[in-house]
Amino acid sequence: MTDSARAKAVEKYRAERPDLEHQLALFEKLWEAQSRFSELASGYTLDSSVDEVQKVLKQHRTLFSLAAPEIPLEPYREAVRAIAALMAEESGLPDDQVTALREADLGAAVSEDALGKALSGYDVFVQLVAGSVADERITEPLLSFVLAEAITPFLIGPAKRAVEAAGKFDWLMWDSGLCPVCGTPASSGIVRDEGELQGGRRWLSCPLCRTQWEYARVRCARCGTRRQEDLEYLYDEKDPGHRVHTCKSCHGYTPVSVEKELTVRAVPELEEIVLVPLECVAAERGFTPLGDEAEEVPN
Repeated sequence: MTDSARAKAVEKYRAERPDLEHQLALFEKLWEAQSRFSELASGYTLDSSVDEVQKVLKQHRTLFSLAAPEIPLEPYREAVRAIAALMAEESGLPDDQVTALREADLGAAVSEDALGKALSGYDVFVQLVAGSVADERITEPLLSFVLAEAITPFLIGPAKRAVEAAGKFDWLMWDSGLCPVCGTPASSGIVRDEGELQGGRRWLSCPLCRTQWEYARVRCARCGTRRQEDLEYLYDEKDPGHRVHTCKSCHGYTPVSVEKELTVRAVPELEEIVLVPLECVAAERGFTPLGDEAEEVPN
């Protein structure tokens, strides 16, 4: 998805959803910052044949397990600082969190050792940085968000090249709600009318490297169940294009956009902003983003 397509979609939503103006303005600045830092990403090449790459995927191993991209320490630290500053100035966070973001140097809290664990165990990475920050005002969800948004620009290019190295792979064979490139749980899905499949094909999206891959449409992206009696959609009848796919089996949910019901082509990182209110409804009903039994893919 090109930046121009996203910009066009933003303007559409800005006109249709004035209630989202603050969020749209914040994320436009965040995406602009990410674009700047993506130019500092290290070069990446997956020196394996198409057959070797596809074999790894069929074994349910991630592409980055073949060759992990290098995340340059100092540019990453600067990206962390930039996004922390943006959140302090523009997000509307509580005053104590804003003050903490301004006072703490989150970039300096990222050690080379900790950053080296970011792709093999993101939660461990966040905990290591949190231990260095040692400020209770900066909650783990807030820190995790800043660190993740700062790492994305260094992964998008390598992830794209890794996917290209897989050639014409049938992504349904990956058969997981975890990203086939970096192993991160999908943050959302898009149903597009493509091919001959009745009802459209669903593509999941990774929040970290922004890879998209096809996944069965009637299946929980968290626990993998196909039991239709356990799978439901939450949505507002006035906005059928935005839904949350819930699962009674694992109590997980996945935000989903149905493109044929929208006025724009769906862009994952933008659709996830629009879907936040529905996620809140799902949470009120006892569902969680990853569910009780999220799948795991070994590296």
